[in-house]
Amino acid sequence: MIEELSEDYIPDEVLHREEQIEKIKDIFQNFLDNKIGTNIIIFGVTGSGKTLLVKKVMKEMNNAIYVSCDNTLTAFKTLKTLFNLNSKTHQEILETAIKELKKNPKILIFDEIDKISRSEDFTKLMSNFNTIYRKTMVPIILITLKRDILNNMKTDVRKTLLFEKLNLPSYNAKELKDILKQRISKIKLDVDEGIINYISALAAQYGSARLLMNLLLRCIQKNDFSFDFIDGAFKQIIKEDWIDFINDINPTEREFLRTLLYLCNDEKEVSAEELEKKLNITRQRIYQLINTFENYSVIISRHENLGRAGGRKRFVKFASKEAYDEINKFMGYE
Repeated sequence: MIEELSEDYIPDEVLHREEQIEKIKDIFQNFLDNKIGTNIIIFGVTGSGKTLLVKKVMKEMNNAIYVSCDNTLTAFKTLKTLFNLNSKTHQEILETAIKELKKNPKILIFDEIDKISRSEDFTKLMSNFNTIYRKTMVPIILITLKRDILNNMKTDVRKTLLFEKLNLPSYNAKELKDILKQRISKIKLDVDEGIINYISALAAQYGSARLLMNLLLRCIQKNDFSFDFIDGAFKQIIKEDWIDFINDINPTEREFLRTLLYLCNDEKEVSAEELEKKLNITRQRIYQLINTFENYSVIISRHENLGRAGGRKRFVKFASKEAYDEINKFMGYE
């Protein structure tokens, strides 16, 4: 693996994220100087630089503990990982963590918090964060794909933690080209400008620097920078991402997709009201699910004012024929 193309690589300069880095640095510096904890949720699609920015600031400031929830998956294991604790009960772990943080305060960073997918575990963990923050005032930083994650927190937790929001926009083709050229120069590789433009344009469809690096890495591994090879590599990576996506969603999200497939095809729209009736869940929850899958670029929605008789309605459809076909296939209908 070429280090400069790996997900763990932290460049000296992170391009096109200067403003966001400064905001994260302010939280770290304020805590160092004033012992004041500001909690924040960092949102963004896969490959938008969420983890990179936090690790960049962590490396410079050296006053944080980082936990990847992709490795823990439950509230118990997540807390246990903070200090490699050997306590046997959840309450013992929580009390020990608080004691350690009072003795040696650290910013707590929980990456991929959406991997805590069981609602019971998520609720328990957020309650633990609430307790930790009230007892220690250490900042808590959550990193997630899901912009609606606050809706899944209890009111008292939201009111205590008062998370600020930092949204990372998807990279555009020009920004991705700058990032690609930066990494290519680091590994001293000679790549044709046309190929750089092409790889950047493909990755821009998803706004993802991770996809960008994966494409370049596969070209290097096979020593093939032809357009045909790049197209094939791109399709394979997207297929792998779809499989990961389907495997990661929770049962309610899976049922939402099944219902959407049942009610519409790659062109037909369906109203939120129809989805609500079919799924027999609240309108608020339907909107949360719509927002979630819009963030994944699986569906798109629009609002329409139908006048006094019809009111304002929200309509949903799949974002593309490719999205419809892939979901249909991976849900087992084709």
